[in-house]
Formats: sequence, C-alpha cells, structure tokens
Amino acid sequence: MGQIIWINGLAGAGKTTTAKALCAKLEELHAKGELKSKGVIYTDGDDFREVFEHSFGYSKEARINITRKKIALCVALAKQGFCVVHTAISLFNECYQHNRELCEKNHLKYIEIYIKCPLEVLEKRDQKGLYSKAKAGLQKDVVGVDIAFDEPKADLVLNGTNSTETNVANILEFLITFKN
Repeated sequence: MGQIIWINGLAGAGKTTTAKALCAKLEELHAKGELKSKGVIYTDGDDFREVFEHSFGYSKEARINITRKKIALCVALAKQGFCVVHTAISLFNECYQHNRELCEKNHLKYIEIYIKCPLEVLEKRDQKGLYSKAKAGLQKDVVGVDIAFDEPKADLVLNGTNSTETNVANILEFLITFKN
C-alpha cells in the first residue's frame, strides 16, 4: 500500500523546494529497492489549481474545499501503491482532521510535515508578491495575513530557515522511524 507525505506551511516557507528535493531522494531509494512503492508522485497545490483553471477561490472555505479534493486525489494515487508527496498551504484544523480520517479509513500511511517559518522571513522571500500586496491592501485572502491559520500538530515540524538539504535529511531520518 502507498503512503502520503503532506507538506504544509505558509506561502514562501519552502514547501515546493523541500518536496522536490525529497522526491529526488525518495526516487533514489525506490531505484535501489529501499522504498516499497510503485514509485514517487509529487503533486502541488498551485498546480492543482491550474489543472482546474483556478475555479476555486482563496477564502478559508474555498481553501478547505480544494484541500478535500487534493487529499482525495492523493488517496486515489496512494491506494494504487504510490508514495505521494503533496505540498499545500491547507493550514486549518478541518483540513488536518479530514486528511487523517480519510487516510485512516483507507488504511494508508499519512505523514504530515509542517515547515514553520517566521513571517518576517516570508515577507523577505515574498516570491509571489503576496505579502507586499496584502500589506498594501492590494491582495486579500492571504493566509497568515488576513486569514488566520491553525498551526498544525504535525508529525514533523521543520524550521523554514534551515537549508533544504537539512530539512530533507530530517524528513528522511523521520521516515525511517515513523509509525502510523
């Protein structure tokens, strides 16, 4: 049976960079026969929105709704035997609970990883201009600015100011001992 590694954090925390580097390491392990799965699949919250032509909004309710659809896709892939790595903001208790319940119902291993990063660092990175636009009143529905979020009780919490290499090494070390 497959597994889901769900990496969340605020915009700019390093989710995508970390996930892509993690996938490369997991693919190496898979090639050596050390990862028991059909392969590694990476899915990203932003890509998911593009596939559905941005038909979902950015309010808290819309974000919860899209998260339910993302986890359903991840579950479908994991049930086929894949190791699915997904990145998303999804920082709401309703999302955490739903994800865990759905994976438990389907007898899937679910690992939630939270990349915690100070807002000051996120504002400096601001790759998409979200934080600067929100502060200027030009952007609304920015999680961490005008939408409050629920800090997760994740299986693993990473420091968003660490290097990608350090965070990936921490994830791999954690995966060796994780029991769900």
